[in-house]
Amino acid sequence: MRKFCSIILCLSIMLAEIGMTSYTSYAEENVQSGEENSIDNTDEMDETSDSTLDGEDETAGTESENDEEQLNEASPDSEDTFVDSESVSDDSVDSKNIENEVNEENEEENEPEELLENSWRYSNGELDVIETAARSGYANAWNKENGRYVNSRGEVIPGALKKGIDVSRHQGRINWAKVKASGIEFAILRCGYGNDLQSQDDKWWAYNVSECERLGIPYGVYIYSYAKTIAEAESEANHVLRLLRGHVPSYPVYYDMEDDSTISVGNRMLGNMAKTFCDKISAAGYRPGIYANKNWWNTYLTSSVFNNSSWSKWVAQYNYECNYQGSYDMWQCTSSGRVNGVDGDVDLNFWMTETQDVDPIQVDNLDIIKYTTHIQTFGWQNEVNNGCQSGATGYSKRMEALKINVGSGYGDLGVQYSSHVSGIGWQEDVTTGELSGTEGQARTIEAIKIKLTGAEAEKYDIYYRVHSQSYGWLGWAKNGNPAGTEGFGKRTEALQIVVVKKGAAAPGTTDGAFKIKQKNISYTTHVQSYGWQPAVSGGEISGTVGQAKRLEGIKISLDNQNEIRYKVHVQSFGWQDWATGGNLAGTTGKAKRLEAIRIELSGNMKESYDIYYRVHSQTYGWLGWAKNGEEAGTEGLAKRLEGIQIVLVEKGGNPPGSTEGAFRK
Repeated sequence: MRKFCSIILCLSIMLAEIGMTSYTSYAEENVQSGEENSIDNTDEMDETSDSTLDGEDETAGTESENDEEQLNEASPDSEDTFVDSESVSDDSVDSKNIENEVNEENEEENEPEELLENSWRYSNGELDVIETAARSGYANAWNKENGRYVNSRGEVIPGALKKGIDVSRHQGRINWAKVKASGIEFAILRCGYGNDLQSQDDKWWAYNVSECERLGIPYGVYIYSYAKTIAEAESEANHVLRLLRGHVPSYPVYYDMEDDSTISVGNRMLGNMAKTFCDKISAAGYRPGIYANKNWWNTYLTSSVFNNSSWSKWVAQYNYECNYQGSYDMWQCTSSGRVNGVDGDVDLNFWMTETQDVDPIQVDNLDIIKYTTHIQTFGWQNEVNNGCQSGATGYSKRMEALKINVGSGYGDLGVQYSSHVSGIGWQEDVTTGELSGTEGQARTIEAIKIKLTGAEAEKYDIYYRVHSQSYGWLGWAKNGNPAGTEGFGKRTEALQIVVVKKGAAAPGTTDGAFKIKQKNISYTTHVQSYGWQPAVSGGEISGTVGQAKRLEGIKISLDNQNEIRYKVHVQSFGWQDWATGGNLAGTTGKAKRLEAIRIELSGNMKESYDIYYRVHSQTYGWLGWAKNGEEAGTEGLAKRLEGIQIVLVEKGGNPPGSTEGAFRK
């Protein structure tokens, strides 16, 4: 009780000295002037109070009594001469409030100042970069034309798959609905910068991520790094992971390595910090990535850790093209993009895909041939000249139609072409400028045939090749031969045509220009006493061996019956006329033996396969393998055929066995 009264006495003395009627009014004035008074002054006052409370003044008792009376008199509600405990309790609460507010001010003063970006594009937090090649007078720069994105020169950007923006607090409040409506397909959001402090969260992160999720805009994130130690890199990773709780980005989590202050740690440490960050991000289930400009990638980010193919690589180069030599997933092409929904400039990015687009072939007659292709979702492409590519690789888009024209000034020269279309097969030939393929039917061209026509055609050879799904660029076909695939269900994605002078060298290899799936060839024979045997295929034996039973007739079937024909040498009759697929060659019911056979392919099958066959002949047994229309068996020796085997082999492939002694006469 004595101690309690001493406290009250000291408080009343303080109030009297500063001319206040109550401790509460003092506290209110102190709160209002808190921003003006320094923390040091507050501490000095506290020390004075403490010394007064702890002092051993001889008159303390008398003063205590007088002050207690004054304090009670100062309270308008007091009726007794003793101290009201509830009043003191309220004053104690106000005292704690003052202490809490002072502590908060201390915390605010202890928080680090906001870090400002200083890099190749920032100066004290403000964008400070001069763009030349990335800016141009081309009105539709960085937008789509004919279904494909074009650069600041109006040229197609090879491999540009999707267009996005990256944003931070610099963009302020964004109208994401307008952004989405403008055609932006993804966003990379800054979640913060530096160490794992709430004060270093990006002030627009929560809003940006919630809007992207609400509107279904795919997004990734990045953090601007100031790390100079492994511990700071780990803290920056923790910073990202804290803000990603409850979020599932569909694009990578990027480590923005560009600040000038970090260069001094050296390339090795930059690599170690990147690995620390990416390992932690990856362990949390996200795909990590690194952002830097081309110069940083070539000069500072040279550690072998950056060769990790599981890390996404984001390259900034403000130019009409990205000529970074390494592989990368995303290209930041400009910081001066304009997008509806964002006030002012914004960074534009393209998510890239690896392509197999090819450079034009150098030719003498650039204008002799011109052509265009209709590509799935992209539509009709700009017309290209002799030697150039039409279509797009890397996008998994089918080529649905084409048109080919001959340039003026070449006399009586025309072009004829045909397409093999999924679900339709080979179409009829069309001529100069006409459409081959389909439009609006979602069908892919699988193969093509092109040849020149007219009196001037004998002066030239026309070569062409296609980029085919799974196979890539096939070999060069020539003068009406097929190029592409048949029977595999593979889309053609791009086309290249080259017209050269007659007899000039091919633009490249002619091997493997056309691939055709092995047809289902089957055959059946009519055997003495037994009649027609079940059809067999794949080189199985039809007929008998060791039973002295003659073959009397044969039927051979192919998916396309018009692409195979065969003829037989019959006892007494000799060689008969050719029979086409599925029809009888030989006789039935006449007791006439088959003595020899010839089989050959035609059409596209002939271009893709060799057909081998051998016979089991009376007395001689199995003879050698014949192929492609050669005779197999005997003639003039009165020997019956007893069995036969037939095999399709890819063009130029090895025969199924010895080819010696296939025919005897």
